[in-house]
Amino acid sequence: MTEISRYGVIATTEANDIYDILAEEVRLLGYTTLDSGLAGAQLDELSQLFNRAELEYDTEATDRGYDLSKINERDTIRLLPMVCPNFWEVVFNRPLHVLLSRLLGGYFILNQVNGLINRGHQSKYHQAQYHRDLPYQHFTSSRPLAINALFALDDFTIENGSTRVIPGTHHREAFPPDEVVRRLETHVTVKRGTFIVLDCMVYHAGSTNKTDKNRRAINHVFTIPMLRQQFHIPSVLGEAPDFTEQQKKILGYGLDEFRSVGDWFNSRLPKVK
Repeated sequence: MTEISRYGVIATTEANDIYDILAEEVRLLGYTTLDSGLAGAQLDELSQLFNRAELEYDTEATDRGYDLSKINERDTIRLLPMVCPNFWEVVFNRPLHVLLSRLLGGYFILNQVNGLINRGHQSKYHQAQYHRDLPYQHFTSSRPLAINALFALDDFTIENGSTRVIPGTHHREAFPPDEVVRRLETHVTVKRGTFIVLDCMVYHAGSTNKTDKNRRAINHVFTIPMLRQQFHIPSVLGEAPDFTEQQKKILGYGLDEFRSVGDWFNSRLPKVK
């Protein structure tokens, strides 16, 4: 491919493969899209499992005395893979983790993984408000601290409530003026099986679903290890014998605070030769 003409340039960023290109898009714009590589049959199965998980989640909440509508939790399935383990396949999707490693480095953890339902018939949708995935934070950083990987279980269209992004706002501390938002906001439309990958500090929102069908997605947030998880996943999973050591590291194992100086000393013993 012909090199783009330029002059007066003495420093450039190298891109050796598609993941470098996508990572640079996130750094510049605050978002990109990534094909998960999952086949149609796999997506069909996940679609059916998601619907089943929604029913199981609602039933369990009701049995415990919770009305999800009253506590504004009707459109979310918290810790979706704990309801249906098949969704760990999406959490540990290989193309996603290659891109995450380019953005967050060699050590990052899963902060949260929740099923999201944007209901049809123009229902009220909380995520349709502009927000950051690190809410109430007004600062910028030279590198991403957290990445949102929104997995489209259905096609995202203008009609069914696609994600809107204000490009570049991860570089600015304050929310921009309304007229600037109207001029810059971009609808991200994708096919099912695609990740919308965002810097968690870029302002984004869902949209109203004007169709008669729900638009479903799975929201994954990965962070640097110093940020606390939404749920302490090691406590929820227990010993987790079915996961590799690398997967357990991503799930947050080994990051508990030390409860005493003695605990700190004990943690150092394997490192001392």
